[in-house]
Amino acid sequence: MKLGMVLSLQRISAYDRLTNAVREIVPDVMNTAASMDVMLTAYNANGTALPLLFCVPILIKDNFDATNGHLATANGAVALLDNFPSMDATEVAQAKAYGAIILAHGNMAEWAFTNAISIGSAYGVVRNPYSLDRSTAGSSGGPAAGASANYAMISMGTDTGNSIRGPSGHQGLVGLRSSIGQTSRAGIIPLQLNRDIGGPIGRTVTDVAKLFTALTDFSMFPQGYDPRDPVTAFRLNYTHPSNYTQFLNSSGLQGKRIGVISSIANNPNNDPEINAKFAQAMADLQAGGATIVQDFTIVGNSLGDAPWSGYIPITSTYTNGTVYNTTHFGYNNGSWYTGYGAAGKWEPISQGACPNFREDLNTYLSTAGSNSKSLLQIYEGGLFHPSVTKSITGPLFTNNFSTSAVLQQNASIAAGYVCTCGEFYNNPCRMEIRTRLIQSMDAMNLDAFIYPGWGNPPRLIGDLTQAGNTPLGDFSQGLLPSTGAPGIVVPMGLHTTLGTPTTLQIGARPFNESTLIQIAYAYEQMTMHREPPQLFPECVNPVVATTTTTTAATGTATAG
Repeated sequence: MKLGMVLSLQRISAYDRLTNAVREIVPDVMNTAASMDVMLTAYNANGTALPLLFCVPILIKDNFDATNGHLATANGAVALLDNFPSMDATEVAQAKAYGAIILAHGNMAEWAFTNAISIGSAYGVVRNPYSLDRSTAGSSGGPAAGASANYAMISMGTDTGNSIRGPSGHQGLVGLRSSIGQTSRAGIIPLQLNRDIGGPIGRTVTDVAKLFTALTDFSMFPQGYDPRDPVTAFRLNYTHPSNYTQFLNSSGLQGKRIGVISSIANNPNNDPEINAKFAQAMADLQAGGATIVQDFTIVGNSLGDAPWSGYIPITSTYTNGTVYNTTHFGYNNGSWYTGYGAAGKWEPISQGACPNFREDLNTYLSTAGSNSKSLLQIYEGGLFHPSVTKSITGPLFTNNFSTSAVLQQNASIAAGYVCTCGEFYNNPCRMEIRTRLIQSMDAMNLDAFIYPGWGNPPRLIGDLTQAGNTPLGDFSQGLLPSTGAPGIVVPMGLHTTLGTPTTLQIGARPFNESTLIQIAYAYEQMTMHREPPQLFPECVNPVVATTTTTTAATGTATAG
């Protein structure tokens, strides 16, 4: 076990100067590996089966609390480098219970704010292993880069709108965003708790299924759910498999009906080669035994005139006076249409004025180990990366600094808005789109639906505005986080011009991750699209360390 850990540390020492994926190695990780050697001897002597994740080194995102050694949970921010937790995040505890070893905290986008790039004041920018001048996407860039470059066997990230699926897709990986309520967010620093999810990022569907098995095992809780994250009580309404590896069936596409959300897949801003890769993916799925149903859309709307896929002409006037006439549609920006006739309008499915981030973060900080106890205190201390200034000042000042989410929600309703600050089960717009998604899938007898994970290749670092030469193309934000439904991304081949990965996204009904794993595994096995990044070959002649020390500032290991 110690030799395996040395291999991980050796790769980090050799290669992370290129990717900047690892913020801090667990200080006592070699001691943990040594104790696993003792346990292995006992398991073998007793003829006991090894736990599913026995001695698997996991790279966790820097927003997961972990009590290993003296490891801060910094959330990518200098302000939280003193945040030493007293309790593991539930998902960390579940992974450990299955035998995993927490290797390190992965670098991330500070506060998990951005889908475009992973950069923060704690450890700088993460670079894509397939093309070091390109972004990893955000915000789980470090865990994804580390898994892609083989620093760890698997990683754990979080996803509010994109941040498991985007970084996984950009770096040739499989990433699973589970249903809201399926897994626990307790002990994860929140961005927007009513959308946040933690989950696996791995090189294969098999690895993801194994880790997901651990993350959905709530046997440590007598109630069957995590009382630190009450939304997990929703899982009591569903039957859950004890092991998701049972769905790793190479014939898993047989008899499946898969809808294509053409309004996303045919976006005119898509890169032509990604369109071609997606067309080939549809053909491959069909060749594997699935029925492909074109032009699947979410139909019906009891809150207004237009369905989710409807096109409504609008006129926007920018602050510089420019008038811009366009069409507005719900699937592209997480909106839902409310009202009728002249009173109809597109609204953000979750009201943008809601101060959820500020309230959720302050709740976490109130019991955290850091001396920083509020977002306001962090702002006044100036301990944040310049790129996140607007994202911090918005929740503090623009979004009604002195107003709670409940009061802001009431004010929005009084002003004629229907969508609120709430959860998938009490925000009328989120409830509506969730209901209509399930009904629309039922009407077409679908098992799943697909679209490209991203419509464009990874952006060049430093060219991160919509006016730049490398457009964004993130299709993950609206549908799945709003409905609370699960999604998985799986590689669909390298971009032949750039050599960067492209990705297929698959969605399913809430709490139906088993179907996602079936489809993703069968597609993976028949195409075998993943190619490892060429800049990171195997290290040779590893040295077995008798003692190992880690350097938090550089993420390197020295053997003695």
